Amino acid sequence: MPSFNLISSVLLFFYILDLAAEANPSFLYKFCYDKDTTFTTNSTYGTNLNLLLSSLTSNANRIDGFYNTTVGQQPSDRIYGLFLCRGDVTPDVCRDCVAAAARNATSLCPVEKNSVIWYDKCMLRYSNESIFSTMETWPGGTVWDNDTFTEEEDFVDIVASLVKDVASEAADAPMGAKKFATKEANLSGSQKLYSLAQCTPDISDVTCNLCLESAITEFSDCCRQKEKATRASSLLPSCNVQYGLTPFYNKTAGEVSRSKPSPLPPRDSGKGKISSQTIIYITVPTVGFLVLLSTFCYCILRRKARMKPYLLKDQKGTMAVCLIYKSKARTMNSLQYDMSTIEAATDNFSDANMIGVGGFGSVYKGTVANGKEIAVKRLSRSSKQGAEEFKNEVALAAKLQHRNLVRLLGFCVEREERMLIYEFVPNKSLDCFLFDTEKQKQLDWPTRLKIIKGTARGLLYLHTDSRLKIVHRDLKPSNILLDEDMNPKISDFGMARIVEESHNLEYTKKIHTNKYPHLSGYIAPEYALHGIFSFKSDVYSYGVLTLEIVGGKTNTSFYNPESSENLLSYAWRYWTERRPLEIMDPTLRDSYVSDEVIRCIQIGLLCVQQNPKSRPTMARIVPMLSSSAITLPAPQQPAFFLGTKTRGSTSGEEMGLDQSTRKFQCSTNDVSITEFYPQ
Repeated sequence: MPSFNLISSVLLFFYILDLAAEANPSFLYKFCYDKDTTFTTNSTYGTNLNLLLSSLTSNANRIDGFYNTTVGQQPSDRIYGLFLCRGDVTPDVCRDCVAAAARNATSLCPVEKNSVIWYDKCMLRYSNESIFSTMETWPGGTVWDNDTFTEEEDFVDIVASLVKDVASEAADAPMGAKKFATKEANLSGSQKLYSLAQCTPDISDVTCNLCLESAITEFSDCCRQKEKATRASSLLPSCNVQYGLTPFYNKTAGEVSRSKPSPLPPRDSGKGKISSQTIIYITVPTVGFLVLLSTFCYCILRRKARMKPYLLKDQKGTMAVCLIYKSKARTMNSLQYDMSTIEAATDNFSDANMIGVGGFGSVYKGTVANGKEIAVKRLSRSSKQGAEEFKNEVALAAKLQHRNLVRLLGFCVEREERMLIYEFVPNKSLDCFLFDTEKQKQLDWPTRLKIIKGTARGLLYLHTDSRLKIVHRDLKPSNILLDEDMNPKISDFGMARIVEESHNLEYTKKIHTNKYPHLSGYIAPEYALHGIFSFKSDVYSYGVLTLEIVGGKTNTSFYNPESSENLLSYAWRYWTERRPLEIMDPTLRDSYVSDEVIRCIQIGLLCVQQNPKSRPTMARIVPMLSSSAITLPAPQQPAFFLGTKTRGSTSGEEMGLDQSTRKFQCSTNDVSITEFYPQ
């Protein structure tokens, strides 16, 4: 059968060429961010980074093409890393691509602790902050070919339609599966357009879709002169969208063979038996298929055995799913601090180190032996929760890590004391700046916009992307802490479980604002009047917070016995009179961007609409803030009664406002009431 041998040789030749091409990944783009967060090569962090890159490379032959891991016990030297291989490549190609990215990582980003590196067949990322199960659309980039396609007038519209369709298919994949899709469209003549979309499999379909929407927006926002580029890739940490005029991905991925077997030769009826050649034709493909199937099943079963789910039931009966590994004991030990360490760090809880007092205890600043500053929340002894339950709740809360959340470092349970150890955030809380006539000048418009966006990303993580869905229930300026770069960090999330607050999952008692004046104006109408809270309750609080940041006025600053005006009625009046910029803090006159200010005011008003169903989710708000291409709906009139003061209500002094100096006194950052929902 010379013809058969010739065809086989040709197919094998092209197959080898194809594999050779796949084996050489092409570098696309890299982003080394947080330039102030660096490390030295011989530091512990540098050593941990090398261990991380080695671990990622050794796990890069996985069938799913995705892996994340953590290296380092101490929080200051801990590093988080992951890789994502393109959904169509084989494990061998994935391994080669990740190996290339890991090999070049320290030369591409030599000193930065936060890096994302994109190749054509994989993405590698690492950070000193948790990047797991979090949808991130920054940092990112768009890569374009210099060639343009001019033969099709509707080329841009075809591209827009195609990438939207392929993004929708990728986002529809179930949680944990490959969120990957490819799609083609016909252009003029026989020319085709090819597209690809992919998300990391650790985010939900909703956040995947939002990420891909942001990636598609990058095509129109960046390099408009290249709208007809023959190849383009929009690369974000959690997703990517690509298109091209040539098939840049493997269209036959997942098939056992790239070509159909040749037809069997005709049976020799004269001999009454099957020839040996025919037996070979039947046996070899069958055995090969069975071997591949057995290997595939073995890998799936082994992976499931490694990640057996364990259900942890709390005392309220809610179920929280987490993955239990053999390292659970080591993880718990790394979170536990000795009482002697805490006493030494806080100078035995001296008054000089006390930085706050709240309803659930006191907060102290401390410095541990390695010089790291911490905040110690010393809880009251009213909780009846057992030590093991307390430790489990802290362990769950410690896994909730995001750049816009205050990090819970650990706990201390000793001598009937219960303490929570947090990272120390140096610039105190937002209210210390926003409502002080002197300090608010430090908050120019770019800084305020950064705080608005960062707070939204933190809430999105709590509501959607965290292991446990969380309603904060007490979002206000005193619970937004600011780091040295004025980045916002939401504090006091998850405290209801840690201190064992006895509240029902969806209902709580009616909130009396005269008893809790610090909540006045921030709580949603349905929560204040009926005790019903939800994610939309947090959205309402976020809307009030946004209007406060833009206007530089606290919602309690409108107190006037002769007037019922409050922050919301004030903002709504100027909005309906088409004078929204008059809401803006006058100190911003030299730094503001009018379109951005108006957009934030409109989003704030959308968040405080009376009907919870009319308020957008945080998953919608984040892209609204990031892209001017998204059209915002017209807001409906908000509820005006919240925050309105009547005769005999809280005085200015009780609100923390010194009437003689008009300087705002920082609110106590006490423990709030938040709730977890099963993911």
